[in-house]
Amino acid sequence: NDTSSSAGITLPANAWVDIPNNGLGAYTNKNFLPQGVTDLIDTSTGYLDCSELTNGDDLIIRNDFIVTPNGNRANLFFRYSLGSGLGSYTLEKRLDRLDSGAGIPYRFNLNTDYLYMGDDNTRLNPIKLQLKLDKNGTFVNNGSAIKVGLR
Repeated sequence: NDTSSSAGITLPANAWVDIPNNGLGAYTNKNFLPQGVTDLIDTSTGYLDCSELTNGDDLIIRNDFIVTPNGNRANLFFRYSLGSGLGSYTLEKRLDRLDSGAGIPYRFNLNTDYLYMGDDNTRLNPIKLQLKLDKNGTFVNNGSAIKVGLR
């Protein structure tokens, strides 16, 4: 769980912004990591660190964040930015159009995502979690629940 974003992080219109996670939230729980894995998040950046996993392992992730748009009918997008160099790629999805009004916090915490460690490019490079809103706004990250499937 994260505390670094509790005051809100700015989401400029149409810009991808990294989601931080300092691991200092009250509900942070590292008691059930797979054997040989010391951490799955680089708490200095909030990026996923899968380097202690092996190719063929996979993750199911449930992220929990709140987005507050400054304008009505804002479109919200989420993505994972994976790999590096010429092997960089993204997995992106549109989450919702925020139609209830500006200044209202919208919580997203029941979506799950699947990530597969199919090669060293994916597994050995930081995986960024990012948000984009098509209008200005702010967000707070509550944290992520991560289930690891070992090959």
